[in-house]
Amino acid sequence: MDCGTCETSAPLELVKPEVVDVDLSISENAVKMLGEAFGEDRSMGLLVGVLSGGCSGYMYDLQIVETTDIDCQQLDVDGFKIFIPNSSSHLLNGIQIDYEDRLMGGGFKIINPNAESS
Repeated sequence: MDCGTCETSAPLELVKPEVVDVDLSISENAVKMLGEAFGEDRSMGLLVGVLSGGCSGYMYDLQIVETTDIDCQQLDVDGFKIFIPNSSSHLLNGIQIDYEDRLMGGGFKIINPNAESS
């Protein structure tokens, strides 16, 4: 209810991001680790998602999946199926999936040239 005494704000406009045809690469280390994870079974794929990280920005989410109900692009990169959700394609275009060995165990790392910080 508007009594007319307060300023009213403009209606909130929701902008749906444009779907981008994603181009990505996988480092040699990541190809090796994915090969170990998948073995000879290439029916599975790697779902690369983006989660809101609150004040720290975005976080990447990698999952091995058979299928997904998410509206995705399916890429074939170095013999692996990669699923990229269309809703975050604008954030993932140009990324490189890497794998780093560390003292306390290794892990996958996303290198995103479009990110303001990492």
